[in-house]
Amino acid sequence: MRAAVLEGGRFLVREHPDPVPGPGQALVETVACGICGSDLSAVAHTEDFLRASRDSGTTGFLFDPDRPLVMGHEFSGRVLAYGPGATGPEPGTGVVGLPWALDAGGVVRTVGYSNTFPGGFGERIVVQAQALLPVPDSLDLALASLTEPLAVGYGNIARSSAGEGSPAVVAGCGPVGLGAVAALLERGAGPVVASDPSALRRAAAARLGAHAVVDPADEDPVARCAELAGARARPMVVVNCVGVPGMLNRLLHTVPRGAEILQIGGVMTEDVIRPVVGIYKDVTIRMCLTYPPAEFGATLARLADGRIDPAALVTGEAGFGGLDAAFASLRRPEEHIKVLIRPGLPGTGIGAAAPR
Repeated sequence: MRAAVLEGGRFLVREHPDPVPGPGQALVETVACGICGSDLSAVAHTEDFLRASRDSGTTGFLFDPDRPLVMGHEFSGRVLAYGPGATGPEPGTGVVGLPWALDAGGVVRTVGYSNTFPGGFGERIVVQAQALLPVPDSLDLALASLTEPLAVGYGNIARSSAGEGSPAVVAGCGPVGLGAVAALLERGAGPVVASDPSALRRAAAARLGAHAVVDPADEDPVARCAELAGARARPMVVVNCVGVPGMLNRLLHTVPRGAEILQIGGVMTEDVIRPVVGIYKDVTIRMCLTYPPAEFGATLARLADGRIDPAALVTGEAGFGGLDAAFASLRRPEEHIKVLIRPGLPGTGIGAAAPR
């Protein structure tokens, strides 16, 4: 199959061995795959990314950087076939899925972060059949690929204490942060203040209904939220989707007493916090990776029935040959929110998102 293979920090488009579904697995043809902030980190900070996996005993993100790697875990596609004993949506059905598979030893691997299980930057992927969900006809199949990143935002809010009347701040308004904004509003939280240096992303948060949007270079979002909340009794919930060293420590110093901080942004390097500040303020810090699996399907339903418009978040599309350009552009967040990789698109640049 054709794939964009990561070698030496760059993506080379070439033939790659076809993945073969094993017992309990499904073969899926890629229709679209989003580029995640974790993908940017894995390429820019490969050794730190792998060291974090080893230090935490997490096998799902381990790969050999000296072997070809096909990345991409925010996928949508069509079922092609099943391995032995596997059942699921009929071949030809449009699907999305949680990006995991079991290797020959029964170890969980993340599709796109495994040399054995190529991701959506290739024409075909293999995942566990039980991870797949059919995409309703009301939802464009390419746009359905936003289910995974948005579910991270929705799912982690589901783990939090946020509820009716909770003052909330979302720092970082990429797709995960925007999912968190939408989830907070769905739960009746407020005021919800969204913060991002990118005007493009602030505008997206405003369209979702954030009560205020701020540029953190000009205004402290925590102070703005506290001002809008007044004397509300519920603790503030702060969702940190920024993977920048120092941000967590800054929040510890600025959040009000009793606040809950959800740390979703992955800082790849060592960071320093002053714990006693958070202790004196009874701050809760929740490190966020997994979330209730039901939130994945619930997020797909939200997209399908129009509660959140995925087309408004897709700002560019590229083929396999445009991956290097797409990665470079996404490191400048004022240019894009979400770029989808579409296997059939030609060229080496990023085009505007197709109208739908």
